[in-house]
Amino acid sequence: MIDPRDIHEGMTVRDQEGRKLGTVANVGDTHFELGQGWPARRDYMVRFHGVARIQGRDVYLALGKTPVPPEDDTPPNG
Repeated sequence: MIDPRDIHEGMTVRDQEGRKLGTVANVGDTHFELGQGWPARRDYMVRFHGVARIQGRDVYLALGKTPVPPEDDTPPNG
C-alpha cells in the first residue's frame, strides 16, 4: 500500500507500462484527480488503492485500475 501523503499536485501519472496518462490535478482524502492536458480534456478520479507504486515524481497505476470520471462530470442521459 502506498502512502497517500506521497502524492502531490503536478506528479506524472502513468499506466503499468509507463505510458503517460496525465498529471495529478488535485489530491483529496480518498483519491486524486487525474488531469489530461491543458486545457484539460477531462479530469478523472483515481482512488489511492488503484496506485501500484510511486517512483520519484511518477505515480504508476495498478494493472486493471482504470480512472473514472467524477460523478458530477458524467453526461446526462437523454
